[in-house]
Amino acid sequence: MIKKMIGTWRLVGFRFMDSDGNPGREEDAPTGGRMEYTLDGHMATATRQANGDYFSYFGEFELKGTQVFHHIELSAHSKLEGTTTVRDVSFEGDNLILTASPPVMGGPGSKASLIWEKI
Repeated sequence: MIKKMIGTWRLVGFRFMDSDGNPGREEDAPTGGRMEYTLDGHMATATRQANGDYFSYFGEFELKGTQVFHHIELSAHSKLEGTTTVRDVSFEGDNLILTASPPVMGGPGSKASLIWEKI
């Protein structure tokens, strides 16, 4: 799976479900972004939120089974620096789907999936 992940990705979709399984509001969805995974284990990502704010971080990554671990070195949100985020990895066709449960910006029981297209 790691060879399929290596490269640069463009954000093409977003899905959010609250703890009751209800979809999130469209106005909360990120409106653009890029992510890059390198063969030597580095990663970087930046997304623009619907309100115009940017969210970004970079560091190293590890793939274990169907989960990717992002070891965050530097982030737009300093509270994330030195932490590790975990994303479930799947593919729909050629699109990379990264799912966080709970997401950075969501409550307990919620989950968010970012859908990425390789460029």
